[in-house]
Formats: sequence, C-alpha cells, structure tokens
Amino acid sequence: MVGTEEKGLQSCRRPCVKSLAPLKWKDKLRENCFKRVREDRNRLLWKLRLSQAKFSNQEDFIKSTLQDIVSDELQKIKEASPDGSLSPSLNISTDDMIWEYDGLHTACQGDCEEILLEMQRIFYEDLKTKESRKEPDFIITWEDEEDEYLSQLVYNHMLLNSDQIKEEVWCPICKQGKLLENGHHIYCINSVFSGSQVDLNQLRVRLGEAHSEHFDRGCKLRPEFCVETKFGLTALYIKCQGCNTFEIIL
Repeated sequence: MVGTEEKGLQSCRRPCVKSLAPLKWKDKLRENCFKRVREDRNRLLWKLRLSQAKFSNQEDFIKSTLQDIVSDELQKIKEASPDGSLSPSLNISTDDMIWEYDGLHTACQGDCEEILLEMQRIFYEDLKTKESRKEPDFIITWEDEEDEYLSQLVYNHMLLNSDQIKEEVWCPICKQGKLLENGHHIYCINSVFSGSQVDLNQLRVRLGEAHSEHFDRGCKLRPEFCVETKFGLTALYIKCQGCNTFEIIL
C-alpha cells in the first residue's frame, strides 16, 4: 500500500519536473543571447557599417546576424544537454528551421522570435545612446578608440580590396598622403615612408592582411605602422600597445 502511494507521488512529481525543463533552456537561451549582443556590440557595429556599404537594407542584415547568434546559442544548449536535446521542441534538424513556419513547433519559434526582437531592441537602443551621448572633444575613451578603429578598418579593407581603385594606397604612417610609385620605388610625400623591395600592389595586399590578422587576434585598438632599422635591415612594422604586437610587414 505504501509502495503504491510512493509511486503515485512520484508520477505526480514527474510532470512538474518536465514542465520546468522548457523554462530552463528558454531562460538560458535568453540570457546567453542578450549577453552576446551586449558584449559583441562593437563587432556588430562593425558588421553594420560594412553592410551600409554593400547592402541596401541594413535592418535585414542586422536581423540575419542576430538570428545567427540565436541559432548558435540554441545549438550550444542542445550539445550541452545529456541526450542532445532538452525538450521535444528542440528536436530540429538544422538551425535554419528555427526561422521557418513549417516543420517546427510554434512554441519554440515564438520564443526565438521574441528573443530576436529583444536583441534588436537592445542593439539599436545601445547604438542610439552612444550616438546621442555628448562628450567634450578632448575626452577620448577606450571604447571610442575601438569604434574609430573599427570604422577605419572597414574603410581600409574595402579600399585595399577594391578593383576600381587599385591605384590608390594611403600611407600607413601618416594616414594622409597617397603612396606613389616611380618604377620600383614607392614613397609618400608627407612622411618618411619609402620602399623599393615590392610593388604597390604587393604592399596593398600586405597592409590588408596585417589589419585583418590584428583584428582577428581580438584586439580592436588602432595599430600603428613605422619604419625602423634593426640588425642592419630597414623594414615596415606594425605595432600595437594594446596587444603587444610588433611584426614586420615587409
């Protein structure tokens, strides 16, 4: 009799435990997505600036980027669960199905759409707050320097990879003068930069690679370029105090 009662109590408790599982993974998904959109604001801002130059509808581009974050975090939750899924609504074959109306549980899709809308609100409100913030010109914060570098990096990347303006390469040292080529000699009229080991196209490629490699390391501060002579060899170097980078370019 007692055993029957205990089984009855256990059967009553099981639905309660199962009912908590969807709430648990949904809360975790919200938490992770909101955290990423705040922490990766600069990277998202960089993508937004890049989309402005290539895409007519930047809102769709940002929405797609945020969808990728939701899909990625959902996949992480699925992989972290013991059996590969925390609830029936997570049994989907591909991440792209999250955003399709056919073949997906309405509850799961509704939750993801709700999270996506909140992520968009967080991103755009944060962006508006920064744009409307008034600070004296002489106050330059770490984040301001990051954003300025990100913006410049996008411009440099587009400039260095554009087939339409291959003849233009700006001096990496003074950042104002255009590099000129005379035979096998490259020089800038506004700085001490000059070189004769490579042509202008090779220099353009190396500068683009240096910017990309520095950014891929996770450092968002603006690097500097300098010409120094070491061990009897004069070369162009990239250096950054933020990540202690000091490497030869050519």
